[in-house]
Amino acid sequence: MKQPGDRLASAMEYMPGNGVYEEDGELFAGVCGELKEDSQKMMVSIKPSVSVPVEINEGDTVFGRIQSLRDSMVSVKILKVKDEKRSIGNYTVGTLHIAKMSSEYVSDIKKLYQINDLIQATVIKAKPAIELTTRSDKDGVVFARCGITHDILKLVDGELWSEELRRRTTRKISNAYGKVQV
Repeated sequence: MKQPGDRLASAMEYMPGNGVYEEDGELFAGVCGELKEDSQKMMVSIKPSVSVPVEINEGDTVFGRIQSLRDSMVSVKILKVKDEKRSIGNYTVGTLHIAKMSSEYVSDIKKLYQINDLIQATVIKAKPAIELTTRSDKDGVVFARCGITHDILKLVDGELWSEELRRRTTRKISNAYGKVQV
């Protein structure tokens, strides 16, 4: 069991992995946990013994709630990384640009997304700011409510339907609509 600050190796011998930092040519444990050596990659890392917040990386599938709409982009509060049991450590917002929303031309963002829609998206850039895409069929709205009556929109023949208003509403629908619990 390694403690934060424990010397692990020389930076000449190994590369620092997760939970390890380099200082003055030496590698040290950054978290409490079990030392893991990868002799193939010449890397040392620490498997944390306590739960640590999830880090968002390029290629991750995330779930988020639409916070604001602008002419060319939306802001998404990221709630969870798919297939991760642990939560995201802090308030995290990503942006979804109009050109990354669909494989088809988008003239009006409001036809694809509304405030408070729950979406699934793919991270295309994690640092310095999180950028998202929903071009894939798996990405898009996974849960939505009617903007007028607030009833849950049902998926009927590939479109979202408001029972109370008896009308369809447009969204960029994920093929996982109604099947996701965050």
